[in-house]
Amino acid sequence: MAATVPNPGRPTSPMVVLPVLALLAVLVLYVIRPRSVVEVSLGDFLLVTVALGGGGAWMAGRAVAKGWSPFLQVALYALLVTCAVRFCHFALFHGTLLAFDHFLLEYVILLSIATLGFRSVRKQQMTLRYGWLYESAGPLLWRARP
Repeated sequence: MAATVPNPGRPTSPMVVLPVLALLAVLVLYVIRPRSVVEVSLGDFLLVTVALGGGGAWMAGRAVAKGWSPFLQVALYALLVTCAVRFCHFALFHGTLLAFDHFLLEYVILLSIATLGFRSVRKQQMTLRYGWLYESAGPLLWRARP
């Protein structure tokens, strides 16, 4: 009986499912309790966390993948981007610098975005560099060629 090798390009991969579920959970939390997600104002949150921090996290995830580095670096870089985002909230919009709940929530958001950036580049790498083995199965997915 041959052991089956897990397919990292599958739609149920944790690198696809967990970030999407985390972002959906944050959205649901915002609908239920907006003050637990947005500290000062929605505009401040969208500008600093989503646009600037999310863009930085996406690019950090892509950079780690382009260097074929391990995923653990994505988590580290997302942590650094989260620190910068929290400082921007504090310095520009008079938010709380050391608010652990907002820090954790923004880390989850930025790690999710960075993971999706990592995954998009990894899918491109797997289908282009190993084109004889894999083909594209969506924006974040690949599958073995028949």
